[in-house]
Amino acid sequence: MMMDLTLLRQKDDFPLYVLKQLDKAPIDYREKYISIVQSNSTGANHLEAGVVVLLHYKNSEYSFQLIKRSEAVAQAGDISCPGGILERSTDEMLSHILLKTGFVRTFDDRLLNDLPNKDEQTVSLVSLFLMNALRESWEEIGLSPLNVFFLGALPSYSLTYFSRTIFPVVCLVKEPYDCRLSNEVEKVLEIPLIYFFQSSSYATVEVESDLGNSDPRYNMKFPCLIIPDGHGKDDILWGATFHIITNLLQIISGDSLPPLSPSRIVKKTLSPYYASGNRK
Repeated sequence: MMMDLTLLRQKDDFPLYVLKQLDKAPIDYREKYISIVQSNSTGANHLEAGVVVLLHYKNSEYSFQLIKRSEAVAQAGDISCPGGILERSTDEMLSHILLKTGFVRTFDDRLLNDLPNKDEQTVSLVSLFLMNALRESWEEIGLSPLNVFFLGALPSYSLTYFSRTIFPVVCLVKEPYDCRLSNEVEKVLEIPLIYFFQSSSYATVEVESDLGNSDPRYNMKFPCLIIPDGHGKDDILWGATFHIITNLLQIISGDSLPPLSPSRIVKKTLSPYYASGNRK
């Protein structure tokens, strides 16, 4: 059943709808986490990262609150969800406090321990990556963990050319706040959800290296979303973040996104250290 797009303007009904849809959606955190632990026990260095898909009610409609990475990081210019690599000891401590105190609750005021259709280990992992993502959000944009409602978790996403798996969670910003950007963040973007339901918003991005590298990580084509920056230029949402957000919208909307067959072509040049992160 396709979602009624008028929900995107309904301040209270939309987050309840998202919460209900994500309550029903299966997630793979336990299986993926066990697989990573087993792989790393044999000498691999597969990293885990929590990110938060932030919903924000602004100008009488819901938007995604995303960040644009600054020149201080290898993936400069990329649009992403706030978040980052798991810091195991710190994030395990924070998630333990969360499960004991319930200081982050669902939009309908449930504790994370009360999440339906989730076993105890899955709930523990959702809490772990939620606190991972919120800790990073505090560091990157100054968002307080006390200023969000939890709406649910999304299936993990393993990057193709990085030894990294992303564990996304979805939260709603309770109240407007003053963003405090770290040096890793160029700016915060507000992208109305309705953009994703308009075929004119999509394009194909042709990715290439500034050195003409023949590495398969470069010289490829991906679907993307074009976001006017208000100054005559465009930002490009592509890659893992594009996949995570469109997956969320497909789950909650009954696959009512437009078909991705855009004829518009845009180009994106990656630095030679984009994949490795090594600037030397």
